[in-house]
Amino acid sequence: MGQHLAIGLAYKIFATPERNNQTVSLEEVREEMERSLRYDMNLFEAEEGEKLQVFTLKSEQIKEGLLPFLESFYPKIYIEPEVAKDEQGYLRALETLRSTPFEQWVNFAREKSNFAFQMDDHAELQFLDIQKTFRPEVRLRFHCLLLYLGNGKVITEGVSDFVNFFKYCVHETFSEHPIAKAIKIYITG
Repeated sequence: MGQHLAIGLAYKIFATPERNNQTVSLEEVREEMERSLRYDMNLFEAEEGEKLQVFTLKSEQIKEGLLPFLESFYPKIYIEPEVAKDEQGYLRALETLRSTPFEQWVNFAREKSNFAFQMDDHAELQFLDIQKTFRPEVRLRFHCLLLYLGNGKVITEGVSDFVNFFKYCVHETFSEHPIAKAIKIYITG
């Protein structure tokens, strides 16, 4: 057990105001996620319920952008040759994604049969301070397509700035792939 540094693609983001008496619009949450968390919110569809807002990565972003991004990303992050060739390695994940209709990719991730591509609902919660009077706070819960799980456990205190910088580096390195702006660097476990 323990917690690990992970890289995932934010597939669903659930936003809930911390105090029920605070009203925060969908647009305010969207703007703050772009400003402070550096997400390109144009990549997400939004649904608004009475007490919950849900942002889901658009199907066309997954269909058009995921495979080209992973083909570029995986060889840079998995540098050990034996990891690539492992029965559950990233080459097998790419092979499965290439041979499977994109509508089934999320189901493949939910099977958790490949360590390089699986659904992760254990990403740490984040809190968003909305920039308006009384500074309402919104709790964010993530379902991510886990793309990388770091070797060894991580101490969680004081990693916030590092995680934000790491996310910025991923955005810059893979800037030719718009879907990279939905990457989440997080602690899981």
